[in-house]
This record gives sequence, C-alpha cells and structure tokens, in this order.
Amino acid sequence: MNLATTALQDAQLIVAESIGSVIEFWGFRKSLGRIWAVLFLAAEPLDAATLAERLSMSTGAVSMALSELQDWMVIRRVWRPGERREYFTAETDLWRMISKVISERERFMVRAVCEQLEQSIHLLRTQDSPEAQHAVRRAEQLRTLARLAERVIDTFIASQQADFSAFGQLLSLSRRPKRVRK
Repeated sequence: MNLATTALQDAQLIVAESIGSVIEFWGFRKSLGRIWAVLFLAAEPLDAATLAERLSMSTGAVSMALSELQDWMVIRRVWRPGERREYFTAETDLWRMISKVISERERFMVRAVCEQLEQSIHLLRTQDSPEAQHAVRRAEQLRTLARLAERVIDTFIASQQADFSAFGQLLSLSRRPKRVRK
C-alpha cells in the first residue's frame, strides 16, 4: 500500500468515526454510521470483507450491520456481473435518509406520547381535586407541545423545511406571568 492510499484510508476512517459518533448519539449503533460513511465515501461499491478489513470489524458484525442498513434503506446491494460476492453502495440522497428515520422513529415516538398524554388527561379529569386539576393543565401543556412537535415533523418531512417559530410562541405563552386568583 502506498502513502497516498494510506492517507486516503486514514481520512476515510476519520470521517467514519465522526459519522459513527453522530449515529450513536441518535441512538443507533456506531458501527452502522461507520460502515455507511465508508460506503458513502467510496468511489466504487465495496464488499463485506473489504469493509471488515478497513474498519477492523468482524465479518459477522459487518454482515449484521449491512442487513440493518439495508432495512433502513441507507445502503443497497449492487450486483456485479460475474462476481459471486455481494457489493454495497450507500444512499447518497441525504434528505431521503433523514426523512425516513424521522418519519419512522421520531414521528412514531411523538404519536405514542400524544396517546399516552390523552389517556392521562382523561384519567386526571375523573378526579375532583385541586392537584388533579393542576396536573390536567400541565398535561394539556405537554400534549400541546407533543402535537406541535408532530406538526413540525410532518411539515419538515413534507416540505423539506422546518418552521420552529411555533415552539417559540408556545414557550413564550408558558413564560407569561400567572394571574393570581382572589
């Protein structure tokens, strides 16, 4: 291996580690980000053995990660005529990848939170105490925030833009001084 090839692979590993850290921060396994990054940077599709060697990973770990990355549709299998090995290439449409993850993970989570808040509010309204009424008001605030988050996610995915001004308006409402009842 010559010096230029070593420098190129060192640079690719720096990117792979960086992307791996971001992916890990988002709750995925770091290896998924590392493999995707190497494929993204590669000029040609790579096979599992090459990925394992470059990333110092076991072939089993690479194989499992490749399957998961295919499930998320962030890489795809590429066939080469006359080759028995499977080759892989990364999805290069970053928007498509991000919107899929947001749609399947974040939107799902926000909807689940909305449903749970609805259940909680319903239960709290059956109670006749000042504490329950206070909890209803607070739970309604959380529900409003969750519904707003759901709208922002839907708008973000549909328009490829996000308008976070509604969050600022919601936060300013929660900071207003409370009126004291006499």
